[in-house]
Order: sequence, then C-alpha cells, then structure tokens
Amino acid sequence: MIALTVFLIAGCGGGDDTASSPPSTATSSAAPTAAATASAAAATVGAGQAETFQDTPFVLNTEQPVPPDFRAAYQRRALIAVQFYKEGQDPFYPQGLKPDVKVQRAMERLNQQYPTVEFFSYEITNPGAAETSEGLDQGQYGTLAAQLGVGITPYVVTLAPSGDQYVIDNLFQGYTPRAVLSQALFDLSATEVESNTSDVDVQIEQLELTDSGGGLEYVTIANQSGQEVNLQGFSLRLLDPESGEVNPDSVGVQINGDVLIQPDESASVGRLPSVVDADGDRVEGVFEGGDALQLAPGDQLALIDSGGAVASTITV
Repeated sequence: MIALTVFLIAGCGGGDDTASSPPSTATSSAAPTAAATASAAAATVGAGQAETFQDTPFVLNTEQPVPPDFRAAYQRRALIAVQFYKEGQDPFYPQGLKPDVKVQRAMERLNQQYPTVEFFSYEITNPGAAETSEGLDQGQYGTLAAQLGVGITPYVVTLAPSGDQYVIDNLFQGYTPRAVLSQALFDLSATEVESNTSDVDVQIEQLELTDSGGGLEYVTIANQSGQEVNLQGFSLRLLDPESGEVNPDSVGVQINGDVLIQPDESASVGRLPSVVDADGDRVEGVFEGGDALQLAPGDQLALIDSGGAVASTITV
C-alpha cells in the first residue's frame, strides 16, 4: 500500500515526531504512478495526500544511468528502501524544522533495525552527469529520481520484488514520523522473497588498491549493528554487472582469522599484517588472495558473509 504523508502546515513549530504531523485525509482510491503522485503532491503542499489501496508496479530501466549498488540490489531481488533528501532549509516548512534532516536521521537509525532491507540515500542536488551507470560517482543517483517520480523532499520509497518486476510498497513525500517509517519497513521486511541479502549489518567504508595490478591493499569495514561482529569467514568478490549476483567460485579474497568489530566501530583488513590504513593504523587482520582480484574502475565489489549472502557492496 502506498501512503503519501502530509506536509506540516506553515507556522507549526518543531517538537517530537508525533506532535508535529497532522492527520492525513484520503482523497482517492485510485493507484497513480510514482511520477503522477509526485506531480500531484507538488501542487497541493499543506493538503492531505491520496492514500491508495494497491501496490504500484515498478520496473527499473537499467539502460539509463542508475547507481551501480542500487542496480545490483534490484537485480538480485533484494528488499529496498531509498531516500532522497535536500540539505538546507526547505521554504515550504517553518523556519528551524528541517524535515529532510529529521527524516534522514530517522532512516539512519532504522537502518540498524532492519538489516535484511538494503538502504540507499541520495542528496537531491547530486544526480551526476554520467551517461552510464558505471560513470556515476558514489552518492550520485543518475536517472533514479526521475524513474521513481521523486517530487518534494524528503521522499522515501520502499520496494519489494513481485513476480518478474518490483512494486512500490510504500511511498512518503514530505515530513514523515519515524514510527510511520518504521511500520513501513517492518511490513517490507516481512515480505517473503528469495533475497541474497545478509542479516549481518556491516558496511564497506573504504578500500585501497595496490599500486599496480588492481589488487586489494586493504578494506575498511564498519559494524552498524548493536552487537559484536566477527569477520572470520567473510569474503570479498566481484559482482556480475548483468545479474548483480556473486559467483561463489570466482576469484576473491577470504578472511580466515578472527577480526572482531564492536558496535559502531570499524576495522581494516589487509593483504599483509604490516599494511597501514588511511588512519595510520596497522590492519587488524589479513585476507588471502588480494593480489588476484584485478579490479578496474567501475567494478563492484561485494562483501559476502560466512553464509554466502551479500552484506555490503562498493564501487571501485
């Protein structure tokens, strides 16, 4: 079900999530496209938005430039939550409220609660100018906003695979209380899909290549969960650009020793125990096979957990 949240009426002050959001009024039971929804919302700022009673089909056009990590998640049929936000003050909202910031922070916290959902966040003024997906820099969204019909920010969409395509499960424009977002993500995470997404909440923060040959010098991994994570048994492998899947028999690196990461902390793993990371610290563990990767710009590297599921991806 798609639910468009309402905008705060000018003159309202800040405060907590519950107190600052007026009730919505359902105005239509027809299911509009994402683009039509965005257009309607832009014309009715401050009014209750339509609530629909069926999911909206969505097919990603991969011929257009879209973020490689988003495309890979879509191709392997993961559960997806994507947010578009704008930095700075929105003139449609009261001074000091900063709805984009509040929704962005809420999504960052909720990311930790729903590890089986893949979260993506994009600043609306940073589409990039690339003609292919591989030409986009990290954080640039290409044509994704247009394909999702993004209107006024903050804009949050949850998507789930259905049959041979995806559906937009929920869509929120404007300020949305954290409790509403959490319920949408809870419903999304309950969707039964054959996804290859890990339930270990870790993120590749940085990788450094060797001076020659495209080998991997070290990788820095952050623990975004609320419990200790051991990287023993994790591996790094290339994603297939066509399918977004990982061939478990492909060349990659393997972490064979204990590398413990505490909640909200990071650890670097390198090809040699003497490798020093970007912070000037010696790596906390080593992997095997880093010289054989032969990475090139635009390649996507996936962090695979000990059970073979994708925990995180990064574009070289």
